[in-house]
Amino acid sequence: MTNQESLWDKIVKHFYRISGNFDEYKRQEVNRIGNNAFMISWPILLIAPVVACFWAESSPENALLGLILTNFFYFTLVVLPYIAWASRQAGLATHEISYQDRHAAYRHIFWVSVGQALYFFILESLMIALIDTVFDGTNF
Repeated sequence: MTNQESLWDKIVKHFYRISGNFDEYKRQEVNRIGNNAFMISWPILLIAPVVACFWAESSPENALLGLILTNFFYFTLVVLPYIAWASRQAGLATHEISYQDRHAAYRHIFWVSVGQALYFFILESLMIALIDTVFDGTNF
């Protein structure tokens, strides 16, 4: 009989970069990290829409843009780094490789780095174009 993982377990393993079995310890740590991340994000989830509602009285477009950018930057600069740090501290992202497999691991790290650099370049270009379009009124 095969041990099939649910789709949710696969998504969680991918998000937290967990390799191997998703045992009870890893599940507990993922739940702890997720709860802490939610508690970190709870104040901004409550305060930002209220501020945006008051701000929308004078300029609704800027209030919506401010709310979107506040949430985006808060989650990318506060919540996601916390999740990465906490999962590293808990040892969830630890991958053990043998001495013979180190060259394959180096190649894998190289290609992942190239992919992340391309992703950053594309995302930064789109963000600059979006910001120029919104604030300066220029086209792409």
